[in-house]
Amino acid sequence: MAVTSQKLKAADALPSRIEEQAFETMFLEHYPRVYGVLFRLVGDRAEAEDLALETFWKLWERAPARADNLAGWLYRVAVRLGYNALRAARRRLHYEESAGRDALTFDEPVDPAQAAERAAERARVRAALGQMPPREAQLLILRHSGLAYKEIAAALGLAPGSVGSLLARAERDFERFYGRGED
Repeated sequence: MAVTSQKLKAADALPSRIEEQAFETMFLEHYPRVYGVLFRLVGDRAEAEDLALETFWKLWERAPARADNLAGWLYRVAVRLGYNALRAARRRLHYEESAGRDALTFDEPVDPAQAAERAAERARVRAALGQMPPREAQLLILRHSGLAYKEIAAALGLAPGSVGSLLARAERDFERFYGRGED
């Protein structure tokens, strides 16, 4: 194992795709520690194993430019994946709880006046979204559905760094179109 690591350190750079033998050596050398970090982070063995495998998949697909700190690169990728998994789980729990609360409120008797107000509000929102450019409407719908900026960027084919400013612009347009419906 150390021989391959020394060869990589001597070369000081990894090709875009690692040779299978070198990858297997790196996997065997670093997997237990990467898995351990992820297990302590997420607290679930299966989730930690999935994330560890995803970490090594990222290594296989796109190795770092320099091999002198491969362990650091692996841990950084693993921790980011772990935090993303924790955030996704927290969002999922929030939405499941709110869906459960919503399901409970549907069992209660509905006040016809409140139902009419909600229907009118939904129609106003749909009308405002219908007047907006499609991409802006999609941005607002995806964000309101709970997607993170990175997920929105992937879904719409945008640069992740531009999602915030595009959302701000879409929200301003929505408020303008929504305000017209009050007249």
